[in-house]
Amino acid sequence: MKLIALDMDGTLLNSQGHISAANRSALKEFTERTDGYIAVCSARPLRTLLSLLKSEQVIASIRYVAGFNGGQIFDVLNDKIIFERKMTRTEIRSIDAAVKLYQYDHHFFTDKEIKYSNCNTVSRHTLYEAKLFNLTSKQYPLSEIFNSTDIYKITVCGDRFFIPKYQENIQETLPPGFISLITGDHYIDIQPAGIDKGHAVERIKSELSLLTEEVMAVGDQQNDLPMFRAAGTGVAMGNAGDDVREAADMETAHNDRDGVACVIKRLLYQ
Repeated sequence: MKLIALDMDGTLLNSQGHISAANRSALKEFTERTDGYIAVCSARPLRTLLSLLKSEQVIASIRYVAGFNGGQIFDVLNDKIIFERKMTRTEIRSIDAAVKLYQYDHHFFTDKEIKYSNCNTVSRHTLYEAKLFNLTSKQYPLSEIFNSTDIYKITVCGDRFFIPKYQENIQETLPPGFISLITGDHYIDIQPAGIDKGHAVERIKSELSLLTEEVMAVGDQQNDLPMFRAAGTGVAMGNAGDDVREAADMETAHNDRDGVACVIKRLLYQ
């Protein structure tokens, strides 16, 4: 295996939001014992991903980091962004008109802050993400958000029991050219079609001239499924939902039981 693409939350991170010593050691061992690479692909903003990977002392083992579900891709070795895709003003307006975003709690991600509209009260889920990602959250007039050119994705949020139904409704009403994917218990991301973790893996495969069968992807959420399709082997975490397990080629342990380390050890010593 030449490339392991890893989701962050629920996969590389445990439920306390940290990378375990076992996972940290396994990443280092994989890169030292093989000529392979590690990529991290997450719904999180790139800026906060890089900061977290540095603070968790694993950045030296990572070659690529894809944030915003592939909306930004960063080459760690060469210290440069190799791809980014922001949403246009027309796209934001067309999504709002079709989905009627005012029906849901939602916010808009830039690489520096989370924006929310003055048409809605701020959701506790919006405030949670702002704190988790160390971003400011700021209210703007809707007209100003519609004229923004720095937005990477729109996130709809709500109670975990309503999120699957919300996602069904949103996907049915989205205009052509856009996708919605569940990224966590309380969140749904809306982005242009083709901007997903599978796109990120495809771009990285091209950069490294890799074959699909040389790639393994590991994840736990619906937004990891495009990554599975771009890889030769898809691995579901033990904490993954049924849809992710059904799409995977194999399973590993729970994220609180060093699932990433388990699958890497299996690769190295099988």
